Amino acid sequence: MTTASDRRPTIRDVAERAGVSKSLVSLVLRDSPRVSAERRQRVLEVVEEMGFELNLAARSLATRSSGTIGVLVSDLHNPWAFDVVDAARPVLEDAGHTVLFSAVTASAGGVDLSILQAFRDLRVAGLLVIGTVPDKSPFSRVVAGESVVFAGGGPDYIDTADVVRSDDAQGIFMVVEHLVEQGHERIAHLGGLGGSVGEARAEGYRAAMEAHGLGRNIQIVGADFSQESGYVAAQRALGDSGRTRPTALACINDLAALGAMTAADERGIEIAVTGYDNISIGSMPRLGLTTVDPNSSTIGVAGAKTLLQRIHGQDDDGFVHQPIAPELVIRKSSLLGL
Repeated sequence: MTTASDRRPTIRDVAERAGVSKSLVSLVLRDSPRVSAERRQRVLEVVEEMGFELNLAARSLATRSSGTIGVLVSDLHNPWAFDVVDAARPVLEDAGHTVLFSAVTASAGGVDLSILQAFRDLRVAGLLVIGTVPDKSPFSRVVAGESVVFAGGGPDYIDTADVVRSDDAQGIFMVVEHLVEQGHERIAHLGGLGGSVGEARAEGYRAAMEAHGLGRNIQIVGADFSQESGYVAAQRALGDSGRTRPTALACINDLAALGAMTAADERGIEIAVTGYDNISIGSMPRLGLTTVDPNSSTIGVAGAKTLLQRIHGQDDDGFVHQPIAPELVIRKSSLLGL
């Protein structure tokens, strides 16, 4: 049997002990400036004494918004996403929002509608979507207005949503240019799959090869953002011999590059390999992976600030498309193969 001492304290309990009204307790919990310092202090002391915890679902029903922000990640297997989350989270929390984090991709590869329904039930104030998603339309049905920002995804939605993303074309151009400077001409790209980011990087590779007069050597071997796909694609690319075999592999991301390096090692082939995302494991001395740093922290901070502006109605000049300039990080993996 549940006793009064067993159940969680409510706003009513806090109000009775503090000798104030429930509405005043609610004002204190919302940090309203309409409460005097003395009464605020009294309510907060009682909140701490009683171990009161605000029920977000209940608050959302009462106020039509929980003050919570949902951070949704398209791929939990990619460490890059967590670099963006780590940068965005303190910006949102410092603005007074509670942050709830979840994956958003279902096992079948599409958007997990049950997750979106859960966030809708909580009446979240906004959504920060990290990574590439196949369809943006379900997200706009979760929150009122346009308080949804896509961070680190592809260019799909730049005319219909706020997008903060790496300049993929520039990043891949720097990779190809670096490899050409090292004397490489037969540069294959392992990528093109996994959504709009993969497609954008493949197109950037193609344009860079043509810009350096190497259009005849364009070779795109299908790979997505996983280590396994990089391994399989590298096996295919390295299956040829002699003059047709590439001397460098420009991979869609760091995970695919790690798979490619494994495939090359198994075949005893020394070849230049580059990645994209600058995840921490690539900097290990044994790997020394040359990569593109998309400035994930900048993407996270910019995405969070853009979302806050939307939530508070501070940006009415159309949708924001903010490409973040990447940087090339040169390590030993690209100094091989010739």
